[in-house]
Amino acid sequence: MRVLSAFCLVAAMAASLSAQQTLVIPSAAAAADGNSSTTWPLDLAAGRFLYIYDSSHFTNNGVTSPIVISQIRFRANASTTTWAGSSGTMQMDLSTAVSDYTAISTTWNTNHGSDRMTVYNGAFSVPAGSATAGVPGPFYVTFNLNTPFLYNPALGDLVIDTIHSGLTVANTPTLDAVTTAGVALAKRVYSTVNPPAATATLWSGDIANVLEFTFVPAGGLNSAFSVSTTGGPSPLSVTFTDQSSTSATGGITSWSWDFNGDGVADSFQQNPTYVYTTCGTYNVSLTVTDGTNPPATTTRTGLISTDQTSANFITTILGPLTVQFTDTSTMPSTSWAWDLNGDGITDSTAQSPVWVYPNTNPVNVTLNATRHCVTSTVTKPVIAAQQLSTNLAANNGGSTLWTVYFDLQVLNPLGITITALDSIASTLSTPFTIDVYMKQGTYSGFEFVPSAWTQVALSSGTTNAVANAPSLSTFAAPWHIPAGNYGIAFRYTGISHRYMTGAFTYGNGDVSLTGGSVGVTTGGPFATGTLNSPRTWSGTIYYGTHNISGGAGYGFFGPGCAGSAGVSHLTGTQPIVGQTLSVTANALPSPLAIMLTGFSNTFSASGPLPLDLSILGAPGCSARVSPDVTSLIFGAGGSAIFNLPIPNNSSYSGFVLYNQCFVLDSGFNALGAVLSDGAGMVIGY
Repeated sequence: MRVLSAFCLVAAMAASLSAQQTLVIPSAAAAADGNSSTTWPLDLAAGRFLYIYDSSHFTNNGVTSPIVISQIRFRANASTTTWAGSSGTMQMDLSTAVSDYTAISTTWNTNHGSDRMTVYNGAFSVPAGSATAGVPGPFYVTFNLNTPFLYNPALGDLVIDTIHSGLTVANTPTLDAVTTAGVALAKRVYSTVNPPAATATLWSGDIANVLEFTFVPAGGLNSAFSVSTTGGPSPLSVTFTDQSSTSATGGITSWSWDFNGDGVADSFQQNPTYVYTTCGTYNVSLTVTDGTNPPATTTRTGLISTDQTSANFITTILGPLTVQFTDTSTMPSTSWAWDLNGDGITDSTAQSPVWVYPNTNPVNVTLNATRHCVTSTVTKPVIAAQQLSTNLAANNGGSTLWTVYFDLQVLNPLGITITALDSIASTLSTPFTIDVYMKQGTYSGFEFVPSAWTQVALSSGTTNAVANAPSLSTFAAPWHIPAGNYGIAFRYTGISHRYMTGAFTYGNGDVSLTGGSVGVTTGGPFATGTLNSPRTWSGTIYYGTHNISGGAGYGFFGPGCAGSAGVSHLTGTQPIVGQTLSVTANALPSPLAIMLTGFSNTFSASGPLPLDLSILGAPGCSARVSPDVTSLIFGAGGSAIFNLPIPNNSSYSGFVLYNQCFVLDSGFNALGAVLSDGAGMVIGY
């Protein structure tokens, strides 16, 4: 009897093993090395990595019914290398995704379905091995699941969520991966810190680790179905396709559908069509029987939604501080409520209103778009200013304290006044600052020359809660740039920002931006470091011009030269008609100085500007302003103020003037003086 029982046990084990199958995904990489590689999720000290793989990886390769997954293996990349092996710890959760992989969420658990299961939790080993370039690497790391996972590709995509805590894995090769569009069919979100960040970061583009699954077909009766659509305007016609399976010889014998979640059967057909006539969100259930197994029911919560408008809008600058708002909600709405000035009060119920703003300060604009029973809300920062955007789909990341360099050509003869910036960052919901530096001429060749640069502005903000989405930062005082050619340096503090590989030019009639380099400094700003080139800054410059807004501006255009108290910098208030412009000159070794005011920064009675003053005994100093008006100013404590009353006459609006301070510094050089920075202004109203 014992011999017979043993024989039956061995026979059962053999039958089970013979039923096991394997599948490599993406299947295009089954016999060929993937086009890419990654160290994630194995070779990292800590973090969390959540992938969603499209169900077509299974259904297009013959797996159309439920399966029980018992093992997952990772493949090494095809490169000539050897590794000594090591070990680590990991928790792996699997589930059926609640939405398509293309809609992966940076909120970790939002991606998981109700069947989420921890299938592995503990140590794993990385055995010693080797790989050869051009030859698919071995499946070198194996996870035998502690708890096999029942997966039905008919119900959705597959989530693989791995968590590392205090993990150290050394001497591992890179993992084989596929990033080819239309082949990878997978996305990931991640965190590389310990403990993992509360909100994930989205990896741009598709990426799939090359994996091998070991599985057996699931026995018994399993209910499953697909739908022709999950949403749209009512009345909405939806076709339901049965994808249930059974091991019973007689097959499935009955179907009972509840399309609206009221507990009442609506159809007994195998593949029915149902019309949703009213606005709402509906649960759908299918119960099947086969005469052998107990009935099986699948309920998909909130599967069908009608009239789900998604609020959105775009803006267009029509004229001075005037913005056209255009409703672009993805399903036509039936009513709109706009808060256009950020005070929480509805300002317009038109579909696409026009609004005039008092200035170019950023304002949070909110649209509540309603369609029947559904209201969707979107809030965006809006700036009543012109703008210049580079490629916002950046493909590289820089760390905090990295500096992005580019050339900026201001073409508008009245200059531009920048009020805000959008940066692209992979760091979420994090305060950051941008120290802004300028120099005349190109940045190139001066990346690590501190003396060439002058800090002119500081921008601050908090990064977007969505990875790689534009993050707004604003200037405490507007940053005015007179017409001319400049090198610009943005030094980021607090975040990892994005930039593009390559040198690109973006421009319009006012301004042109050409990349660029990224400097990785080992000390303070412009200290010695490494340089990545060519690179182009990713973001948007929001600016105003006098032509459009009538605004005023005052700002740096050229460097001064150092005296015994350092370089004197000029800072000015806004030169507005009917008010008094006040300019402060600092770093004055004497209580007396002479302010030069001129109509040009390119030509004077002495010839072209700038004019080298070495011949007059001031080496390294340049006169940058035509001295059409000279004013003696008095000060104390190393600074002095120059006041210029501007007549209350609109005809002065649009005048361009320039300042430079002649700094008396007896005994410092043969001239007995140095010169401050040069600053330019446009008078506004």
